[in-house]
Amino acid sequence: MSLITRAEWHAKKPTSEYTRLESTKGVKIHYTGGKVPADLTESANHDKCGDLVRDIQKMHMSGGRGETYIDIGYSMVCCPHRYTFMGRGPHALPAANGAGLNSGHYAVLALVGSSGLTEPNDDLLHALVDAIEHLREHGDAGNEVKGHRDGFATSCPGDPLYDWVRRGAERP
Repeated sequence: MSLITRAEWHAKKPTSEYTRLESTKGVKIHYTGGKVPADLTESANHDKCGDLVRDIQKMHMSGGRGETYIDIGYSMVCCPHRYTFMGRGPHALPAANGAGLNSGHYAVLALVGSSGLTEPNDDLLHALVDAIEHLREHGDAGNEVKGHRDGFATSCPGDPLYDWVRRGAERP
């Protein structure tokens, strides 16, 4: 696993302590829901992944989705260069699955969207499996892998990623 720590991606500190999770049923997969640059997969553009993660954290912490979060809402964020950015991490309650649903599953974001880059490449799928395995090993995540739309009215994580989840979320 190629893990990018919070210090390495220059994450802001959370504004308060996380609620601790002892374990979860598993992981829910998310996408950005917006436009992700179509050329993000090019190897020279990996720096843009860190920019996107910082932008998402800033938006979450500033109330850009109508609610102000204490930090980025995701447990981990995966990019199409097979890197995984540490979000809230294992044993921390995410804020991305929906009210009343966060304690059941960790939230893992894939850097694909509803326009631009919409299809996950193999490196992104590997990074997602790496994140799932990490949360199982270090966060006592159960075996479930679901899409955000499982239990919440949304198109997230988009049809291509949701198809992958429904096929078993396996390595390519």
